[in-house]
Amino acid sequence: MKVAICQITPKTNDKKSNQEKMKAFTLNAVEQGAKLVVFPELALTGYNCGDHFFEVAETIPGPATDFFASVAAEHDVYIIWGMPEKSIEGINYNSAAFVGPEGYIGKWRKHTLPGHATDESGPGAFPDRRYFKAGEDLPIFRTPIGNIGILVCYDMFFPELARALTLKGADILVGISGSPRFEKSIFEPIVQVRAMENTVWFVYANLVGKEGETEYWGGGCIVGPGEKETKVPGSPVICKAPYEGESVTIGEIQVDKIREIRPYFPVLRDLTTTMYEQLAEIHRRLT
Repeated sequence: MKVAICQITPKTNDKKSNQEKMKAFTLNAVEQGAKLVVFPELALTGYNCGDHFFEVAETIPGPATDFFASVAAEHDVYIIWGMPEKSIEGINYNSAAFVGPEGYIGKWRKHTLPGHATDESGPGAFPDRRYFKAGEDLPIFRTPIGNIGILVCYDMFFPELARALTLKGADILVGISGSPRFEKSIFEPIVQVRAMENTVWFVYANLVGKEGETEYWGGGCIVGPGEKETKVPGSPVICKAPYEGESVTIGEIQVDKIREIRPYFPVLRDLTTTMYEQLAEIHRRLT
């Protein structure tokens, strides 16, 4: 199965423009044989919407999912993208939506909302806690192309989330982000480690270019679950998107590779329930 990483530079608050660009990128990917097309976090609106998030957020399902579901049905393709989701009035989620030829499939609401001062100016580059509520559900999506779990940006920093989705049956983890350039050295190893420690496929898509004062580093990739011949998990890196410029990057996934590597690197076999019970107890005591 061919998978397309579509990294774009969104126009802030301009859903119509971004939607048309995403459709064009999807059609480009389909022409190259892609069956799954992945766009970054908040690709529909951009990340720098500020208080306009309350105006541009949509329900899921809603207008954007209807639009992309029609594209998916016409071209027999699956599409994942990031967007602000409207819940009850005044409550939004930073979500990923998922559609396919059969229509709307589901959504993932970002669980972990950054509020740390990691940007060069100090107050923190990420507005998530101001505008979004944290998600709580842990869905995986069982589709004809595989069982897919989704993580949004900071979610990837928490191995517990990726592990939970894997244990629920995910063959492919899709991570989407709006990661600024100064985080490149943080995200790249994390993506590979998530594939390695779970022996799953990992598809990663990041925003690219400048949006206001924020510069994204692109660099999406597809990492394999491991290779039987080398017995090395989290390998190989199937494809790598450029660090600059909008692009469609195609890689090929063979879901059955999971069955080949797991007997030789049985990290999931060697988990124990006690590990999680002890972690929960330690966390309760400390926090």
